[in-house]
Amino acid sequence: MTSRKAQSIEQFLSGLAENNIRYVYAGLFDQDGTWRGKKVPFSQFREFALKGWSFIDALPWWGPNDTVRVDKAFRSESCSFDSKSLRSYPFEDDAVIVVADYEGPSKKISPRAMLQKQIKKAERMGFSALGASEFEFIILDQTASELQDEGYQKLKSYSPENRCWSAMLPSISAELLGRYEETLRNGDIELHHMCSELGPGCLEATMPARSLLQAADDAAFFKMFTRAFFSREQKTASFMAQLSDDHPGLGGHPIISLQDKNSGQAVLFGSGPKPRLTPLGRHFVAGILRLIPELTALYAPNVNSYRRYAPGNWAPRTATWGYDNYTCGLRLVASPIENARVEFRLPGADINPFLVFSMMLGAGLYGIEQELMLPPETTSIGRDKVPSDIGAVPRSLLEAAELMGQSRAAERIFGKDFIAHSVVCCIDEDERMRRHVSAFERERYLFHV
Repeated sequence: MTSRKAQSIEQFLSGLAENNIRYVYAGLFDQDGTWRGKKVPFSQFREFALKGWSFIDALPWWGPNDTVRVDKAFRSESCSFDSKSLRSYPFEDDAVIVVADYEGPSKKISPRAMLQKQIKKAERMGFSALGASEFEFIILDQTASELQDEGYQKLKSYSPENRCWSAMLPSISAELLGRYEETLRNGDIELHHMCSELGPGCLEATMPARSLLQAADDAAFFKMFTRAFFSREQKTASFMAQLSDDHPGLGGHPIISLQDKNSGQAVLFGSGPKPRLTPLGRHFVAGILRLIPELTALYAPNVNSYRRYAPGNWAPRTATWGYDNYTCGLRLVASPIENARVEFRLPGADINPFLVFSMMLGAGLYGIEQELMLPPETTSIGRDKVPSDIGAVPRSLLEAAELMGQSRAAERIFGKDFIAHSVVCCIDEDERMRRHVSAFERERYLFHV
């Protein structure tokens, strides 16, 4: 059950009643793109929808492992339900899930609200934005309890014989993956394709293009439903950018395109036998390219994100672009014109989709407004090659946070409050990790210093 059109509250509730919905999962996305909410009987949800609903204003400050990033007073804050976000809940036949957004002070620092702000700006400029996501993830043949008992050290991969693009994993696991795809469909998530990827138990799944907010919702719920499905199968799905020293880095590649709001015509790429960027498209890509270093913290938001940028991984490390070039930071696919798109290959699978799509759209529109010039295409870059005239992106979360905090363009696009909040979250995460001493450090230094 989906709802992609604006409706009155009465129409929204009437549709739920007609479909015999008994329960509504109502909630919001936190700072990391994780859904937090409650299971509510339909009768109670009806009252919330008509009379108002609130949720604790802690979610913008919520961190991994249920930590809170600041010590402050927290209160209930008014929220509004986004009727267009409604989708079936894949684990219960008579339930749906709906996303809410803060309507008080937290709205200006909420990633999903920021994406909506950028989408509205695009519409005022005459554009509609489309997006999609591609994720790599690893399946571990262990439950959460088993991983905890092992201290998260002894990782047991599912399908250790898997090879990149091999038919082995899909063949051996056809029934399991069939149930998985059915679960996604039951949650209103269709896949463009799925295949095995590099490393034991590694899969890649790509979703088709949608309106940008729906694409971000799809990406966030894709990760949630994937984790839940494999947990029910006594396994664990990992979206960490770098799961271990022995595993490959995992990419999470957001894809974006722009259309004319009225005609629906693609505006970033021209037509013809060899399609290339339009003048407007060159400004759009130049904006993203210019701000990739300054906005790294929005697409690489965790300390672990930067482990993936170590040499040897299939992860670009530069603000470069090229037509159909997988080793550039931005891969441009210009044909066929109906599928023309900009693919951002720097982010890992740990992205918050609302942050990364906000970054891409906001920076691209900034490039159009400023009429930024696009540097020459990079054609000869390899996986580990950093051209001397380009330079790498920040190599740590702290460096990325400090660079974003100094960026005037970031403040202009997203506002001072949003950037200041994002910087605080990044610095808190960096400080928590710096206080941790790893087994590798003990092995390296215990008998040598």
